[in-house]
Order: sequence, then structure tokens, then C-alpha cells
Amino acid sequence: MSTPGRCDRLVGLYPTGWRERYGDELTALLEDTYGEEPMAIEPVFGNIKGNRGYRRFARRGLSAVNSEWRLICATHNLMKLWRMSPAG
Repeated sequence: MSTPGRCDRLVGLYPTGWRERYGDELTALLEDTYGEEPMAIEPVFGNIKGNRGYRRFARRGLSAVNSEWRLICATHNLMKLWRMSPAG
């Protein structure tokens, strides 16, 4: 398939014939490496950005941003623990 606006290159998703050649071996290797269902961390960032509204940092400087990010992550983990508690 050619890309719009650029007719001098072709874009392919996968090399042809790779599934027939390596399909079972690759599947077994990936399952051994990552397990049956790999964990996704994207919901954490989605929750922090979408539900809690953190889109940008309020402080300047790398150390200040690191401390702010640690505070955001700590409150995220505390909220998870609170929701999982029997009283929550």
C-alpha cells in the first residue's frame, strides 16, 4: 500500500511469510517471556490524565517535576488501596 502524498515509498505492516515461518515458535517464545496476559500500564496514565485532570506540571525544574510526579503516583496508589479496602 502506498502512503498518501508520498508515492515513492511502500509501507507494509509485516514481512511476508513470517507467520508461516515463525508463528508457533514466536507464540511460544512470547508466552514464555510475557506470560498469558501481559499487564498494561496505560490505564494508570489514562486515570491520572483523564479522571484526575493532571495534564501538565505546576512546578518548574527537573527535581520539582520529579517530586510532583511522585506525589501524583503516591495519591493514585493510595486511592487504589482505599477503593480495595473493605471500608472503602
